[in-house]
Amino acid sequence: SSWLTEQAFFGEKQICPHQMSERSVPHETSTGSLFKDYLDEFQSQPYSPDELWDTDDLLYLNKVRCAASMRVISVDPKQSTFTLRMKCTWRFRTLNTEDRTETHLKVPGLRMPNNIINIEESRIWRDLEKSTQKTLYWRGVSIFNIVGFEMFEMSEFPFDRQVINLELMEFVWRDAKHDDTFAFSMNVVFFRVTTESMTPEWVPFPAKVRVEQLVSTGDRLEGPTSASRFKVKLLLERKVGFFVIQIFFVTLLITLITTFPLALPAGTASHVGTRLSVYGLGILTLVAYKYGISDSLPKVPYHTYTDKYLVVQVLTIVAIAVEALVAYELVDKDHVHPKIVKDIEMVILVVLVCFWIGVFVYAAYFKKRTSWETVFSLQENNAQKMEEDY
Repeated sequence: SSWLTEQAFFGEKQICPHQMSERSVPHETSTGSLFKDYLDEFQSQPYSPDELWDTDDLLYLNKVRCAASMRVISVDPKQSTFTLRMKCTWRFRTLNTEDRTETHLKVPGLRMPNNIINIEESRIWRDLEKSTQKTLYWRGVSIFNIVGFEMFEMSEFPFDRQVINLELMEFVWRDAKHDDTFAFSMNVVFFRVTTESMTPEWVPFPAKVRVEQLVSTGDRLEGPTSASRFKVKLLLERKVGFFVIQIFFVTLLITLITTFPLALPAGTASHVGTRLSVYGLGILTLVAYKYGISDSLPKVPYHTYTDKYLVVQVLTIVAIAVEALVAYELVDKDHVHPKIVKDIEMVILVVLVCFWIGVFVYAAYFKKRTSWETVFSLQENNAQKMEEDY
C-alpha cells in the first residue's frame, strides 16, 4: 500500500494548547502580552534536523518541514480585502521499503475556511541523492493564491500598521491538488513564514504563528511533537515617504504662503480686502487639493491623522481671516494704535510659521507608530463588534 495511506502505526495523540507539557511547548519569541501565544516559527520537540531523521523508527518518519514564503500582492483598505501568494517548500522522509513499483502518492494541500484559495501548483518528488537505505527523502513545492477580507484600522493613516489575520491554516494530504476533501492531516514538525511585500507601499514584519493543536506521537517520550493546524498573522507597516511629500509638505507650503499677508498693514480697506482674498484663495486651494488626492486617502466614517492635519490647516486660515477683520475694526475706529496691531500680527505670523514647520517635522521624522499590541487589540475589538452586530 502507499506510504501515505496508512497512519495507524503513528499512534498519534492530540494535546490541547493549554495542556502542553514543558517538553511539547515550542520555542517562542513574543512582541508583547497579546502575542504571548504566537511564535516567530514552529519547531517540534525534539527539534527536527534540516534534513529530518534518517531512521527506520516509524515515530520519526512522515514528518514534514514547511518553509512558506508569503508575498503580499495587494492590500485594499477601501474594499477591506487583501491578496497573497504563498509558496510552500516541503521536505520529509518515508520508510524505504525497497519497493520498485510506482505507488500513488498524495499531494500537499491547504485548508483556509475563512479565505478564498486557488491552488496553482502542488507536487512532490523523490530526492535520490539524500535518500538512504533506511529512508526515502522527498521534496515538494506548492503555490497558493489567497484572497481574504480584513477590517483595517485607518485612524493613524498614513502612519498606520496593519495585522492581516489569516485565521485557521491547516496543512493536509489530498489525492489531487484540486480535491475539495482531504485524506488526512499533515504532521508538520517545522513551520516558518517569511513575508515579502510586492507593493512599494508596505514594509513587512516577521509573521506570527500560533499552534492551534499540538500532536504528541505515541506514548514514548522521545517521539517528536507535530501540528497541522496553525493561525498566522501578517504584520505590515505603511511607508510614509510618498504621503509626507505629496500631502503634508505641499499643504504646508500652501498654509505658510496663505499666512504671509499678516505682514500687510491692517488699517486700510484695500489691504484688508487683499488679505481676505488671499485667505479665501488659500482655503479653496486646500479643499481642492484634498479632493484632488482623495483617491490616495482612505474613505472611512471617522477622522484619520491626515484628515485632522488638513482640517486644522483650514481652521488656521479661517482664524487669521477673522483676526484681519477684528484688527481692521480696531485700527479704523482708533481703539488700538496701528503699530501695536502690526507688532501683534508679526508675532502671530512667526508663531504660525514655526508651529506648522514644527508639526511637519514631527510628522515626517519623530511621530511614533502605534504599538503592535494596540493594533492587534483594536482589530480584535472590531471583529467582536462585527460578530455581535451580526
